[in-house]
Amino acid sequence: MKLKLTFLFLLFCYFNSLGQILTNSSVDSTVYYSFHIDYWVNLHHFLYQKAKGSQIAKLQEDGLEFQDIGESDIYASLSKHQRQQLDNSIKFYAQNLIQKDLLRDLGEIRVWLQNHKNSHKIKDTLISREYTDILNNASEVYKNTFWPVHKSHNLKVLQKHIDLIKDIESPVIPKIEKLSLNKWPANSKVRIDLTVYGNYAGAYTPSRPRMNIFISTIDPRALTLSFVETIFHEGSHLLFNYGGPWRGGITEIFEQNKLAIDYPIHLWHASLFYLCGKICKEEFSKKGFDDYIILMFDRNIFSEYRKDKHLLTLNRYYADKITFAEAITEMLNYLK
Repeated sequence: MKLKLTFLFLLFCYFNSLGQILTNSSVDSTVYYSFHIDYWVNLHHFLYQKAKGSQIAKLQEDGLEFQDIGESDIYASLSKHQRQQLDNSIKFYAQNLIQKDLLRDLGEIRVWLQNHKNSHKIKDTLISREYTDILNNASEVYKNTFWPVHKSHNLKVLQKHIDLIKDIESPVIPKIEKLSLNKWPANSKVRIDLTVYGNYAGAYTPSRPRMNIFISTIDPRALTLSFVETIFHEGSHLLFNYGGPWRGGITEIFEQNKLAIDYPIHLWHASLFYLCGKICKEEFSKKGFDDYIILMFDRNIFSEYRKDKHLLTLNRYYADKITFAEAITEMLNYLK
């Protein structure tokens, strides 16, 4: 742990001394979010999922499959040399990186990649000389084959949803602020990286060294309203943050009641899923989308906290009929 923290500190100092490099990845922004389509971040996720396959496995488990954006045709058109370059890079990821989690273990690579210019050859070897060579070799193939299609698809998904996101974020975020007992940092925008591939779940949000949402656009649900709810859900992690009023409040009430049960580590997240989903559903309905099913139900998330009594309590809290402390106490008692 000390070694990892030292590395992240040195990484931070490195980029501070270097100055913030313009990556040309920014494509749009709203009051609360800045959207990016980053070349190196997309290549990184592409190689990771081609090596691991965890995202397609999860989609198949859900009865879904990746959107067809023409990747098979692109791969078939590659020369023998190009295929070997790409396959060698995927093999490197399989042998060295897929054992590590994108969210918890690969933050130093993510930050490092975001600070390099789009498609320009990487010269520094901060991670390792071998890794720099692997990325540059993969880039020789990727930049003129898969990347134009990936970039175009990312833009297509964003353009499908951006007007709705801009339209409803003003009511959505303040409602989540009220429910979370927290405030969005003033003049702060959460960075969202649109990547064709993502982690196994299709979206994840690291909080260090800064809040950063990564969301896959090749997931078929990216073309539905689920994408918009995912944006607000992942952004709401900033408000339901570790040590914040909601999560800290659960811990305090749990300890005060001296309950003879295991600490419910997912209660905060299940509550966030339901409350954010409920807010989004109401806003979608105002725009004429009346048949939306929230992510928690559609993807069968946290079924242990989806019992009628839990949801009834959250509904009462949402309607200002009970306080936060009363809501958490009730839900903890249901777990006895």
